[in-house]
Amino acid sequence: MTEHPGLMCVARRELRRISERPIYPMLLVVLPLISFALLWIIFSAGTVHDLPMAVIDLDESPPSRRFVRMLDAIPSIAITHRVGSGLDAEELLLSGEIYGAVLIPDDLERNVLRGTTAVVTLYRNSQFMLPSGVIRRDVLATVATLSAGIELHQREARGDSPSQARARFEPIRTERHVLFNPWLNYIYFLVSSLLPAMLQIFIIVASVHAVGVELKDGTSRDWLDAAGGSVTRAVVGKLLPYTITYVIVALFMLSLILKFMGVPRNGDLPALIAGTLLFVFACQGLGTLLAASFANLRLATSAAAFIATPAFAFAGLTFPIDAMPPFASAWAMLLPLTHYLRLLVEQMVHGAPTSVSLPGLSALAGFAVLAPLLAQPRLARVLSDERFWGQK
Repeated sequence: MTEHPGLMCVARRELRRISERPIYPMLLVVLPLISFALLWIIFSAGTVHDLPMAVIDLDESPPSRRFVRMLDAIPSIAITHRVGSGLDAEELLLSGEIYGAVLIPDDLERNVLRGTTAVVTLYRNSQFMLPSGVIRRDVLATVATLSAGIELHQREARGDSPSQARARFEPIRTERHVLFNPWLNYIYFLVSSLLPAMLQIFIIVASVHAVGVELKDGTSRDWLDAAGGSVTRAVVGKLLPYTITYVIVALFMLSLILKFMGVPRNGDLPALIAGTLLFVFACQGLGTLLAASFANLRLATSAAAFIATPAFAFAGLTFPIDAMPPFASAWAMLLPLTHYLRLLVEQMVHGAPTSVSLPGLSALAGFAVLAPLLAQPRLARVLSDERFWGQK
Protein backbone atom coordinates (compact mmCIF):
# COMPACT_ATOMS: atom_id res chain seq x y z
CA MET A 1 0.00 0.00 0.00
CA THR A 2 1.47 3.34 -1.08
CA GLU A 3 1.68 5.91 1.71
CA HIS A 4 -0.01 9.21 0.96
CA PRO A 5 2.56 12.06 0.81
CA GLY A 6 2.27 14.68 3.50
CA LEU A 7 3.49 15.81 6.89
CA MET A 8 2.78 12.52 8.69
CA CYS A 9 4.39 10.57 5.87
CA VAL A 10 7.58 12.55 6.43
CA ALA A 11 7.32 12.08 10.21
CA ARG A 12 6.94 8.29 9.87
CA ARG A 13 9.84 8.23 7.43
CA GLU A 14 11.99 10.09 9.96
CA LEU A 15 11.00 7.73 12.76
CA ARG A 16 12.26 4.83 10.66
CA ARG A 17 15.54 6.65 10.07
CA ILE A 18 15.89 7.37 13.78
CA SER A 19 15.38 3.71 14.65
CA GLU A 20 18.04 2.66 12.13
CA ARG A 21 20.81 5.04 13.28
CA PRO A 22 22.18 4.86 16.84
CA ILE A 23 23.38 8.47 16.76
CA TYR A 24 19.82 9.78 16.92
CA PRO A 25 18.79 8.17 20.25
CA MET A 26 22.13 9.35 21.64
CA LEU A 27 21.50 12.98 20.61
CA LEU A 28 17.84 12.88 21.56
CA VAL A 29 17.85 11.26 24.99
CA VAL A 30 21.00 9.50 26.16
CA LEU A 31 23.57 12.31 25.96
CA PRO A 32 21.27 15.04 27.34
CA LEU A 33 20.39 12.91 30.36
CA ILE A 34 24.03 11.95 30.92
CA SER A 35 25.06 15.62 30.80
CA PHE A 36 22.30 16.53 33.28
CA ALA A 37 23.49 13.82 35.66
CA LEU A 38 27.15 14.83 35.39
CA LEU A 39 26.40 18.49 36.06
CA TRP A 40 24.29 17.57 39.08
CA ILE A 41 27.02 15.32 40.48
CA ILE A 42 29.68 18.01 39.99
CA PHE A 43 27.70 20.85 41.57
CA SER A 44 25.46 18.96 44.00
CA ALA A 45 27.20 20.52 47.02
CA GLY A 46 25.58 23.81 46.08
CA THR A 47 28.06 26.01 47.91
CA VAL A 48 31.85 26.04 48.11
CA HIS A 49 33.36 24.17 51.07
CA ASP A 50 36.83 23.56 52.49
CA LEU A 51 39.01 25.47 50.06
CA PRO A 52 42.59 24.58 51.10
CA MET A 53 44.64 27.46 52.50
CA ALA A 54 47.98 27.93 54.21
CA VAL A 55 48.84 30.11 57.20
CA ILE A 56 52.22 31.68 57.95
CA ASP A 57 51.91 32.69 61.60
CA LEU A 58 55.10 34.55 62.51
CA ASP A 59 53.63 35.94 65.73
CA GLU A 60 52.30 32.80 67.46
CA SER A 61 50.38 35.00 69.90
CA PRO A 62 46.86 34.69 71.35
CA PRO A 63 45.40 37.18 68.81
CA SER A 64 47.07 35.40 65.88
CA ARG A 65 45.95 31.96 67.05
CA ARG A 66 42.43 33.29 67.52
CA PHE A 67 42.49 34.67 63.99
CA VAL A 68 43.60 31.29 62.60
CA ARG A 69 40.83 29.50 64.52
CA MET A 70 38.26 31.96 63.15
CA LEU A 71 39.48 31.34 59.61
CA ASP A 72 39.40 27.58 60.00
CA ALA A 73 35.85 27.75 61.38
CA ILE A 74 34.53 29.26 58.15
CA PRO A 75 32.79 26.52 56.09
CA SER A 76 34.34 27.68 52.82
CA ILE A 77 37.94 27.59 54.13
CA ALA A 78 40.11 24.76 55.44
CA ILE A 79 43.53 25.56 56.90
CA THR A 80 45.41 22.59 55.51
CA HIS A 81 49.00 23.84 55.77
CA ARG A 82 50.94 25.78 58.38
CA VAL A 83 54.24 26.93 56.92
CA GLY A 84 57.13 29.01 58.15
CA SER A 85 57.75 31.39 55.26
CA GLY A 86 56.22 33.06 52.25
CA LEU A 87 58.42 30.96 49.95
CA ASP A 88 56.87 27.77 51.29
CA ALA A 89 53.40 29.20 50.70
CA GLU A 90 54.39 30.28 47.20
CA GLU A 91 55.47 26.73 46.35
CA LEU A 92 52.12 25.41 47.55
CA LEU A 93 50.27 28.01 45.47
CA LEU A 94 52.29 27.20 42.37
CA SER A 95 51.75 23.47 42.82
CA GLY A 96 47.99 23.97 43.14
CA GLU A 97 47.79 22.44 46.62
CA ILE A 98 46.23 25.60 48.06
CA TYR A 99 44.17 28.49 46.72
CA GLY A 100 45.47 31.12 49.11
CA ALA A 101 47.73 31.90 52.05
CA VAL A 102 47.60 34.35 54.95
CA LEU A 103 50.75 35.89 56.39
CA ILE A 104 50.48 37.06 60.01
CA PRO A 105 53.41 39.37 60.89
CA ASP A 106 55.57 38.85 63.98
CA ASP A 107 54.43 42.17 65.48
CA LEU A 108 50.68 41.56 65.35
CA GLU A 109 50.11 41.36 69.12
CA ARG A 110 52.54 44.22 69.83
CA ASN A 111 50.79 46.54 67.40
CA VAL A 112 47.37 45.58 68.74
CA LEU A 113 48.44 46.39 72.30
CA ARG A 114 49.95 49.71 71.17
CA GLY A 115 46.81 50.63 69.29
CA THR A 116 48.61 50.87 65.96
CA THR A 117 47.73 49.19 62.68
CA ALA A 118 48.75 45.58 62.15
CA VAL A 119 48.89 44.34 58.57
CA VAL A 120 47.75 40.81 57.68
CA THR A 121 48.69 39.85 54.10
CA LEU A 122 46.54 37.64 51.90
CA TYR A 123 48.01 35.81 48.90
CA ARG A 124 45.55 34.22 46.49
CA ASN A 125 45.58 32.72 43.03
CA SER A 126 43.18 34.94 41.08
CA GLN A 127 43.50 32.75 38.01
CA PHE A 128 40.84 30.65 39.73
CA MET A 129 38.26 33.39 40.02
CA LEU A 130 35.63 31.56 42.05
CA PRO A 131 37.80 30.20 44.91
CA SER A 132 39.88 33.37 44.87
CA GLY A 133 36.79 35.53 45.29
CA VAL A 134 35.37 33.35 48.05
CA ILE A 135 38.67 33.36 49.96
CA ARG A 136 39.04 37.13 49.64
CA ARG A 137 35.50 37.74 50.86
CA ASP A 138 35.77 35.46 53.88
CA VAL A 139 39.27 36.51 54.93
CA LEU A 140 38.32 40.19 54.77
CA ALA A 141 35.17 39.49 56.78
CA THR A 142 37.20 37.61 59.40
CA VAL A 143 39.77 40.41 59.66
CA ALA A 144 36.96 42.96 60.03
CA THR A 145 35.27 40.88 62.74
CA LEU A 146 38.50 40.40 64.68
CA SER A 147 39.43 44.07 64.35
CA ALA A 148 35.99 45.17 65.52
CA GLY A 149 36.20 42.91 68.56
CA ILE A 150 39.64 44.26 69.53
CA GLU A 151 38.55 47.88 69.03
CA LEU A 152 35.36 47.45 71.07
CA HIS A 153 37.28 45.74 73.87
CA GLN A 154 39.80 48.59 74.01
CA ARG A 155 37.08 51.24 74.07
CA GLU A 156 35.24 49.46 76.86
CA ALA A 157 38.53 49.24 78.77
CA ARG A 158 38.76 53.04 78.52
CA GLY A 159 35.37 53.42 80.13
CA ASP A 160 32.87 53.35 77.28
CA SER A 161 29.72 51.34 77.68
CA PRO A 162 29.17 48.60 75.08
CA SER A 163 26.60 50.73 73.24
CA GLN A 164 28.86 53.79 73.30
CA ALA A 165 31.80 51.74 72.09
CA ARG A 166 29.80 50.38 69.15
CA ALA A 167 28.45 53.83 68.21
CA ARG A 168 31.89 55.48 68.33
CA PHE A 169 33.59 52.64 66.52
CA GLU A 170 31.04 52.55 63.71
CA PRO A 171 29.18 55.90 63.50
CA ILE A 172 27.85 54.97 60.03
CA ARG A 173 26.70 51.39 59.58
CA THR A 174 25.92 49.50 56.40
CA GLU A 175 22.77 47.40 56.28
CA ARG A 176 22.81 44.81 53.51
CA HIS A 177 19.81 43.06 52.00
CA VAL A 178 20.61 40.27 49.53
CA LEU A 179 17.52 40.05 47.36
CA PHE A 180 18.19 36.85 45.43
CA ASN A 181 20.23 33.74 46.25
CA PRO A 182 21.53 34.98 49.61
CA TRP A 183 23.18 31.60 50.22
CA LEU A 184 25.38 32.00 47.10
CA ASN A 185 24.14 28.59 46.00
CA TYR A 186 25.78 27.59 42.73
CA ILE A 187 22.89 25.31 41.83
CA TYR A 188 20.79 28.46 41.44
CA PHE A 189 23.52 30.15 39.42
CA LEU A 190 25.40 27.50 37.43
CA VAL A 191 23.46 24.26 37.24
CA SER A 192 20.13 25.85 36.32
CA SER A 193 21.96 27.66 33.51
CA LEU A 194 24.30 24.94 32.29
CA LEU A 195 21.52 22.40 31.78
CA PRO A 196 19.77 24.56 29.14
CA ALA A 197 23.17 25.40 27.63
CA MET A 198 23.89 21.71 27.16
CA LEU A 199 20.40 21.04 25.81
CA GLN A 200 20.79 23.85 23.27
CA ILE A 201 23.89 22.16 21.86
CA PHE A 202 22.11 18.83 21.37
CA ILE A 203 19.00 20.39 19.81
CA ILE A 204 20.93 22.50 17.30
CA VAL A 205 23.32 19.70 16.35
CA ALA A 206 20.48 17.17 15.99
CA SER A 207 18.52 19.58 13.78
CA VAL A 208 21.57 20.24 11.62
CA HIS A 209 22.24 16.53 11.28
CA ALA A 210 18.63 15.63 10.52
CA VAL A 211 18.51 18.05 7.59
CA GLY A 212 22.13 17.84 6.48
CA VAL A 213 22.30 14.07 6.31
CA GLU A 214 19.63 14.10 3.60
CA LEU A 215 21.95 16.17 1.42
CA LYS A 216 24.99 14.10 2.31
CA ASP A 217 23.24 10.82 1.48
CA GLY A 218 21.60 12.25 -1.64
CA THR A 219 18.11 11.36 -0.36
CA SER A 220 16.68 14.86 -0.34
CA ARG A 221 14.53 14.17 -3.42
CA ASP A 222 12.89 11.23 -1.61
CA TRP A 223 12.40 13.43 1.44
CA LEU A 224 10.74 16.14 -0.62
CA ASP A 225 8.58 13.60 -2.48
CA ALA A 226 7.36 12.21 0.85
CA ALA A 227 6.17 15.73 1.69
CA GLY A 228 4.33 16.07 -1.60
CA GLY A 229 6.85 18.61 -2.86
CA SER A 230 6.25 21.07 0.01
CA VAL A 231 9.42 22.29 1.72
CA THR A 232 7.39 23.47 4.72
CA ARG A 233 5.79 20.05 5.23
CA ALA A 234 9.17 18.40 4.67
CA VAL A 235 10.86 20.42 7.42
CA VAL A 236 7.98 20.30 9.91
CA GLY A 237 7.42 16.58 9.39
CA LYS A 238 11.12 15.77 9.68
CA LEU A 239 11.59 17.79 12.87
CA LEU A 240 8.32 16.66 14.48
CA PRO A 241 9.76 13.53 16.20
CA TYR A 242 12.71 15.60 17.44
CA THR A 243 10.39 18.36 18.63
CA ILE A 244 8.23 15.99 20.66
CA THR A 245 11.25 14.26 22.20
CA TYR A 246 13.13 17.45 23.03
CA VAL A 247 10.02 19.09 24.50
CA ILE A 248 9.70 16.12 26.87
CA VAL A 249 13.41 16.30 27.74
CA ALA A 250 13.23 20.08 28.22
CA LEU A 251 10.19 19.86 30.50
CA PHE A 252 11.95 17.11 32.44
CA MET A 253 14.94 19.44 32.76
CA LEU A 254 12.69 22.21 34.06
CA SER A 255 11.07 19.92 36.63
CA LEU A 256 14.53 18.68 37.60
CA ILE A 257 15.65 22.24 38.31
CA LEU A 258 12.51 23.20 40.22
CA LYS A 259 11.70 20.01 42.10
CA PHE A 260 14.83 17.91 42.49
CA MET A 261 17.44 20.68 42.73
CA GLY A 262 15.24 22.94 44.83
CA VAL A 263 15.56 26.12 42.81
CA PRO A 264 12.59 28.31 43.81
CA ARG A 265 9.78 29.19 41.44
CA ASN A 266 8.78 32.67 42.49
CA GLY A 267 7.23 33.62 39.17
CA ASP A 268 4.74 32.37 36.62
CA LEU A 269 4.85 28.65 35.77
CA PRO A 270 2.96 29.03 32.44
CA ALA A 271 5.56 31.60 31.35
CA LEU A 272 8.33 29.13 32.19
CA ILE A 273 6.63 26.33 30.26
CA ALA A 274 5.91 28.58 27.28
CA GLY A 275 9.50 29.82 27.29
CA THR A 276 10.80 26.24 27.42
CA LEU A 277 8.71 25.21 24.42
CA LEU A 278 9.77 28.29 22.46
CA PHE A 279 13.40 27.60 23.39
CA VAL A 280 13.18 24.15 21.78
CA PHE A 281 11.51 25.57 18.67
CA ALA A 282 14.06 28.39 18.44
CA CYS A 283 17.03 26.02 18.64
CA GLN A 284 15.51 23.80 15.97
CA GLY A 285 14.92 26.82 13.76
CA LEU A 286 18.53 27.90 14.16
CA GLY A 287 19.76 24.40 13.33
CA THR A 288 17.59 24.28 10.21
CA LEU A 289 18.90 27.67 9.10
CA LEU A 290 22.51 26.53 9.52
CA ALA A 291 21.90 23.30 7.59
CA ALA A 292 20.24 25.19 4.75
CA SER A 293 22.84 27.97 4.65
CA PHE A 294 25.87 25.71 4.40
CA ALA A 295 24.24 22.81 2.50
CA ASN A 296 27.12 20.71 3.82
CA LEU A 297 26.78 18.50 6.87
CA ARG A 298 30.37 18.88 8.02
CA LEU A 299 30.46 22.67 7.71
CA ALA A 300 27.00 23.10 9.22
CA THR A 301 27.90 20.91 12.20
CA SER A 302 31.09 22.90 12.73
CA ALA A 303 29.10 26.14 12.60
CA ALA A 304 26.59 24.73 15.09
CA ALA A 305 29.41 23.85 17.48
CA PHE A 306 30.98 27.29 16.99
CA ILE A 307 27.70 29.02 17.87
CA ALA A 308 26.23 26.76 20.55
CA THR A 309 29.27 25.69 22.57
CA PRO A 310 30.43 29.14 23.80
CA ALA A 311 26.87 30.49 24.05
CA PHE A 312 26.88 30.27 27.86
CA ALA A 313 29.77 32.75 28.04
CA PHE A 314 27.69 35.30 26.12
CA ALA A 315 24.45 34.72 28.04
CA GLY A 316 25.13 37.45 30.59
CA LEU A 317 25.28 35.36 33.77
CA THR A 318 29.05 35.24 34.20
CA PHE A 319 29.74 38.64 32.59
CA PRO A 320 27.12 41.40 32.16
CA ILE A 321 25.93 41.88 28.59
CA ASP A 322 25.86 45.66 29.07
CA ALA A 323 29.58 45.61 29.87
CA MET A 324 30.51 43.58 26.78
CA PRO A 325 31.94 45.19 23.64
CA PRO A 326 29.22 46.13 21.12
CA PHE A 327 29.86 43.13 18.88
CA ALA A 328 29.78 40.67 21.79
CA SER A 329 26.57 42.14 23.23
CA ALA A 330 24.94 42.05 19.78
CA TRP A 331 26.07 38.43 19.35
CA ALA A 332 24.59 37.57 22.74
CA MET A 333 21.19 38.86 21.67
CA LEU A 334 21.31 36.61 18.59
CA LEU A 335 21.49 33.46 20.73
CA PRO A 336 18.30 31.74 21.97
CA LEU A 337 20.07 30.72 25.17
CA THR A 338 20.53 34.35 26.26
CA HIS A 339 16.81 35.04 26.23
CA TYR A 340 15.86 31.71 27.79
CA LEU A 341 18.28 32.04 30.70
CA ARG A 342 17.06 35.57 31.35
CA LEU A 343 13.51 34.21 31.43
CA LEU A 344 14.52 31.49 33.91
CA VAL A 345 16.17 34.01 36.23
CA GLU A 346 13.22 36.40 36.04
CA GLN A 347 10.54 33.79 36.66
CA MET A 348 12.33 31.35 38.97
CA VAL A 349 14.50 33.51 41.21
CA HIS A 350 13.34 37.11 40.83
CA GLY A 351 9.62 36.38 40.80
CA ALA A 352 9.13 39.14 38.22
CA PRO A 353 5.73 39.86 36.64
CA THR A 354 5.09 38.01 33.41
CA SER A 355 5.13 41.33 31.55
CA VAL A 356 8.83 41.70 32.38
CA SER A 357 9.55 38.46 30.51
CA LEU A 358 7.52 39.29 27.42
CA PRO A 359 10.56 40.63 25.49
CA GLY A 360 12.40 37.35 26.08
CA LEU A 361 9.39 35.28 25.07
CA SER A 362 8.97 37.44 21.97
CA ALA A 363 12.63 36.98 21.05
CA LEU A 364 12.35 33.19 21.35
CA ALA A 365 9.17 33.22 19.29
CA GLY A 366 10.98 35.32 16.70
CA PHE A 367 13.76 32.76 16.46
CA ALA A 368 11.23 29.94 16.15
CA VAL A 369 9.37 31.65 13.28
CA LEU A 370 11.96 33.72 11.43
CA ALA A 371 14.81 31.18 11.27
CA PRO A 372 12.79 28.55 9.33
CA LEU A 373 11.32 31.27 7.10
CA LEU A 374 14.80 32.50 6.25
CA ALA A 375 15.93 28.92 5.62
CA GLN A 376 13.04 27.97 3.33
CA PRO A 377 14.15 29.61 0.03
CA ARG A 378 17.68 28.28 0.34
CA LEU A 379 16.44 24.85 1.42
CA ALA A 380 14.04 24.66 -1.53
CA ARG A 381 16.97 25.23 -3.84
CA VAL A 382 19.46 22.78 -2.33
CA LEU A 383 16.91 19.98 -1.97
CA SER A 384 16.20 20.03 -5.69
CA ASP A 385 19.70 20.78 -6.99
CA GLU A 386 21.88 17.67 -7.35
CA ARG A 387 25.05 19.76 -7.08
CA PHE A 388 24.46 19.96 -3.32
CA TRP A 389 23.93 16.23 -2.86
CA GLY A 390 26.59 13.88 -1.57
CA GLN A 391 28.77 16.60 -0.01
CA LYS A 392 30.33 15.39 3.21
